[in-house]
Amino acid sequence: MKEKIIKYTILLLVGILGGLISGWVVFKDPSFSAIQVINKQDKIYIEENKALVDKIKEVKDSVVGIHSYYLDGSVNGSGFVLTNDGLVITLAENIPGGSKSNISVKGEDNLSYQVIKRDLATNLALIKLDKNNLSTRGFLDSVILEGERIFIVSESFNYSTAKFFYSVNEGIVKSVSEEKIRTNILETGRVEGSPVFNIQGMVVGIAYKNENNLVDVIPISKVKEFSGI
Repeated sequence: MKEKIIKYTILLLVGILGGLISGWVVFKDPSFSAIQVINKQDKIYIEENKALVDKIKEVKDSVVGIHSYYLDGSVNGSGFVLTNDGLVITLAENIPGGSKSNISVKGEDNLSYQVIKRDLATNLALIKLDKNNLSTRGFLDSVILEGERIFIVSESFNYSTAKFFYSVNEGIVKSVSEEKIRTNILETGRVEGSPVFNIQGMVVGIAYKNENNLVDVIPISKVKEFSGI
């Protein structure tokens, strides 16, 4: 009788141990690891999003807001600081001939300025602000590739409040040529003249919209050629 009790006890313990091992194996089975994969993806997404937010904060002070007004109306656009002693690049369409412009940078507006040159063929304009110690960003020296992540920072004029405000958008590069960079960024707001950055915060070029409200970019090589820097 005593031997039977010992035998049954051993069998019971083996069964319990087997169940525990089986449960552990099921838990570790890759087919049950979906939650773990989601958590990893969430972590990567959060880290990438934080990196983007941090870069936007870094580059904002190099973005310039431009509100130009003339006899028949006004135009709103952006630009960015090329040199810390006040050289700014924007689109020629943001500085119409004979217009007066309210230019804002780092929260200060109505800055004194001079138009150095303006070319309708390239749609670029070079402005000199009467201000020093401005924030600048490095230019992308290498060729940007299809699929690279990019973002835009604009400083636009709000006609209701008569104040400038920042806005951002992001996407990827669709195609690259010497004349322009095509993106998948859809934009209904006014981003003409806004700087476009890669995820490292380097300036890729200057934005404008095509007929489908998709953002195209004048490459930084063209900007440097026009400005002579």
